[in-house]
Amino acid sequence: MNKFTFIVASSALLLPACQPGFQKQIQEDSDRTIAAYQSHNQQLKASSDLNKATNASLQEQLKFEQQRSSELDARVASMTATMDAADAEVEALRARLSGTGVDVERRGGFLVLNLPSALTFKSGAASLNQKGQDSLTTVAGALAGDYADRTFWIEGHTDNDPIKKSNWSSNLRLSVERSMAVADFLITKMGLEASSVRVAAHGEYSPKIGNDSKEGKMTNRRVEILILD
Repeated sequence: MNKFTFIVASSALLLPACQPGFQKQIQEDSDRTIAAYQSHNQQLKASSDLNKATNASLQEQLKFEQQRSSELDARVASMTATMDAADAEVEALRARLSGTGVDVERRGGFLVLNLPSALTFKSGAASLNQKGQDSLTTVAGALAGDYADRTFWIEGHTDNDPIKKSNWSSNLRLSVERSMAVADFLITKMGLEASSVRVAAHGEYSPKIGNDSKEGKMTNRRVEILILD
């Protein structure tokens, strides 16, 4: 047997001996590949589950925000309707008192009727003049007709000029007497329930605007009727 024949024969004898190790290596490589694919699939699944959970959370948040937006829209619509109704009430009462010299405004949650002292009283006096009585007669009709279940606060105010010619001890005392004059007229002459009337006086201490001008002083000399729920 020559040398070449001997080498081929030797290789043929060694091949069966090496085959089990080679197959094991192939199997291990295959197992590692499968394991890598499985790990990758698990990561993809975990990522998919996270995306689903995130999407569900975002959908829930979107639903909540839409609901809140709807509630806010409803609240704004309700407030707008309330404000419109309040404005309409002011305009209706203002129209009813047109020509009396009595102004109407809304202050917070209640209506305010403003009776300038020039309309109702002579300077330094606390007795209602005829024009004031005529105006209050119309006012009483509105109060008794549309606001019979309400409470009426009658509040007197003055400017800050010191008392000089009249016999009142102070502006506060003058505002008390003017409030009482209006209250007495509404109760005794116009038949308003005394239990629905309250009287307060502020003197010069609650001006509507500054007292630094003639117009300001005139504005601050007033009796207000507050219509409360």
